[in-house]
Amino acid sequence: MKTKFIFLVCVLLTIAHESPAQTPQQQQVKIITSGGFTAAFDILGPIFEQATGIKVIIEYGSSMGGGPQSIPVRLQRGENSDLLIFNARGYPGIVATGRIQTSTRTDLARSIVGMAVHSGASQPNISTMDAFIETVLAAKSIGYSASVSGTYLSNVVFPELGIWEQIRDKTTRVVGERVATVVARGEVEIGFQARSEILPIPGADYAGAIPDEIQQVSTIVAVMTSNVVNNKNARKLLDFLASEAAAPVIESTGLMPIALEKSDQVKVFTSGGFTAAFNILGPIFEEATGIKVNTEYGASLGGAPDSIPNRLARGEVADVLILNRPPLDDLVTSGYIRPDSPVDLVRSIIGMAVLSGAPKPDISTREAFIQTLLEAQSIGYSASVSGTYLATTIFPELGIWQQIQDKTSRIVTERVASAVVRGDVEIGFQQISAILPIEGAELAGTIPAELQRPSIFSAGIMKNALNQQAAEQLIQFISSESVAEIIHSTGLQPIVWD
Repeated sequence: MKTKFIFLVCVLLTIAHESPAQTPQQQQVKIITSGGFTAAFDILGPIFEQATGIKVIIEYGSSMGGGPQSIPVRLQRGENSDLLIFNARGYPGIVATGRIQTSTRTDLARSIVGMAVHSGASQPNISTMDAFIETVLAAKSIGYSASVSGTYLSNVVFPELGIWEQIRDKTTRVVGERVATVVARGEVEIGFQARSEILPIPGADYAGAIPDEIQQVSTIVAVMTSNVVNNKNARKLLDFLASEAAAPVIESTGLMPIALEKSDQVKVFTSGGFTAAFNILGPIFEEATGIKVNTEYGASLGGAPDSIPNRLARGEVADVLILNRPPLDDLVTSGYIRPDSPVDLVRSIIGMAVLSGAPKPDISTREAFIQTLLEAQSIGYSASVSGTYLATTIFPELGIWQQIQDKTSRIVTERVASAVVRGDVEIGFQQISAILPIEGAELAGTIPAELQRPSIFSAGIMKNALNQQAAEQLIQFISSESVAEIIHSTGLQPIVWD
């Protein structure tokens, strides 16, 4: 660490030597940082200050929330700052203030959620979902933060696990201080917050990360404000914090520096319609190029927590996005995707799933389709593009929506065919490519041609993708004629065949 520290100072001395003389007013930079990056900045800020002679004025505020010291509230009341550092899940709220330069956004580190216990206390197991639930139910009292991680736990995780009503009365939303500080004082038995906000607190121990299935990997970002006073100093500090030189210090505080992430990887968010094809093509690309492909899944639209638009709004970042074309165009308009990057990949049509071995009702004509819908005991449709089209356009236009509405289910966060397999619905509608891979379900046919609205699935590159070159290489591969037969085998029509 000593060698790395010396290297760090040498880098900054070079910056200082190359900088022209500044007036006293210019020899400073003001930042507001949220808790997740505080431990790292408390080390890096003084190093930068000492080596460059630029005075660093530090203030603190949460990434989101209505507290008086939260960054969005401070911006709204007109407080000045040169640089902001915060959890990217608060990014939409901070953008909405109109007081930042979005083009300066720089990702600094990844952060995970962990659990704190009192120093010396036994450390309950939370490494699996069953162990996590058992620990939370057994705890006498639970603390969670008033910012990003706590909002995620109280609004998403605990309710989805079905335990919120059982634990609500013993939970405390911790405002204005670290959750681990409340644990150290003995006011709560266990507490949840970002790992980097637990490690520095005396009297509290880090007991481990929450399970991968519910883990929320957040990105710590830095951005210059629109009323920046010391633009050059802010840029120097921003470049320093994002450098490999600063990465070891950032890593020592429990964060994962972006600067150390391998360039030989590409992260992909893909929606259900292209999933079966990409599950084949991704490993082929990885094997052929040596570029690791990290794939995550979400719907093209809708209100589910894991839908791609919602993930991006929370500040999640990928290199390549694959989704239905209209929602992808919306993401171009809203500034998430490079306007020059979208490439159409395939066409997809809507089919009907039934349980394997069950009778396959006729839906080949409009009349047969209507009859099958009326006779079905229960009907499922997706929460994404195809289901939205059926529920808002086709069923009403057929004049049967009022008759079937009470027996329909909008399937969120999973394939409609999976609900068919479990017996939750008798028949289900989604793109053919989302039905074929599901074991225990069979494709019974496609809805009539005159009612079809083929979906086009396209790929685009995020503006702040970490690996633009690998993203371009991947899109070129999955849109090529060489993989068209593989794509076609999953129930899709490759655009390259047009």
